[in-house]
Amino acid sequence: MKKRILLGCLALLILMVATGSAAYAIYRPGFVYRVYIDGEDVGAVASIQGYTNILEDLLNKEEAQVGLNLKFAQEISAQRELQLKPRADEAHVKTALAARVSYSTMGWAIVVNDESLLWTATQEQAQEVLTQVANFFVHDSAKCTLVSTEIVDSVEICPQEVVPEDIWAVDAAVDYILQGREKTETYVVATGDSLWSVSRSVNMSQTDLKKANPSLAKSNVLKTGQVLNLVVAEPKLNVRTVEQVKSYEAISYSTAYRYTGKRWFYQSSTVTKGVSGKKAVIYKVEYANGVETGRRIVNTEVETQPVTKIIEKGTSRWPSAAAGKFRWPLNTGYITDYFGSRRGTHGGVDIGAPTGTPIYAAAAGTVIISQWGPSYGNYVKIDHGNGYATLYAHASARLVKPGQWVSKGQVIAKAGSTGNSTGPHLHFEVQRNGTRINALQFFKP
Repeated sequence: MKKRILLGCLALLILMVATGSAAYAIYRPGFVYRVYIDGEDVGAVASIQGYTNILEDLLNKEEAQVGLNLKFAQEISAQRELQLKPRADEAHVKTALAARVSYSTMGWAIVVNDESLLWTATQEQAQEVLTQVANFFVHDSAKCTLVSTEIVDSVEICPQEVVPEDIWAVDAAVDYILQGREKTETYVVATGDSLWSVSRSVNMSQTDLKKANPSLAKSNVLKTGQVLNLVVAEPKLNVRTVEQVKSYEAISYSTAYRYTGKRWFYQSSTVTKGVSGKKAVIYKVEYANGVETGRRIVNTEVETQPVTKIIEKGTSRWPSAAAGKFRWPLNTGYITDYFGSRRGTHGGVDIGAPTGTPIYAAAAGTVIISQWGPSYGNYVKIDHGNGYATLYAHASARLVKPGQWVSKGQVIAKAGSTGNSTGPHLHFEVQRNGTRINALQFFKP
């Protein structure tokens, strides 16, 4: 009996060993590495080296694409795990990680007034952005000398971790800061446009146009096809520049008058032509973002003195002598208005004289008119032959009759203010072939 029991136990032991050996042969337990991204299981890899290779491949590929040193933004880990039948799929893990992973990099922030404005890849690039912005508003001209340029705002350059998409290239960063905003309305310059005409067309001041278009700080000249921004951008940085500007300016000449009795009072001529002088003026000019905010003169050098213009003016209102066949019709008075001086044509010379002053015939001749008219009032007209005639108007009294012969210097009437007259005077005309001419050409001042 005991022998049977022993044989049975031995058989059972042999069966168990055989069964265990078969199971081990089927399952072969082993270790894998379970991969997690921010706690999410994305699969298993066979070895820690395989896990490392996947991470390096993903990182190297992205760094080659963006040109930056990167690291993973999420927490990625691998944990060793025993499995009866180990199952690892590195391709699946790599695909799952690629779909979920994001990256970060160490950028250099331009911090303006405690607010991060943008980021560059290196500290040197950030400094280059600030340098270009500060120098943008400096005028490139032989007439300008830079005194200083500075960014008014509080600016720092600090390292900060950011996503690669936030890294700016230097040129793009400069444009963004100068423009102030990324989207604006625009205007395309047409042939014949000027800063003034565009400002009126778009209902925008020239000052605001310059603020919206920093390039206009250097030149107001517009080019056909040039695109102008029409939205006044809030500046991302405020730049103050100070320049010394040399300007050549004209010195206005003065005018001096020289008076002579050898000309009639209405006559004048230029004796010396006026010539403007020239001076070199140096200004210290301050600008805010390219817009002038003030200037003061620091030096002036006169290069050419101005030449004073000299005008000789006549003073004579009474002839000193006759220059031809006629005598002066009065022995007193002065010229109050001359030939052609009014709107339209004033056909004679007006000589102021008290009422009753004798009027003399300018030359011998025959009286052809002695009457009253609505414009002339009492007037006398004498024919002197050879196409010449004289007329005397606004008289208070007429002393001759038509057909009467008068001698040169004979009293023919008395001065007054009849007809269209504003005061006592003689309106004296000389006519040639019926056309009124300037009587003063027959007299010397």
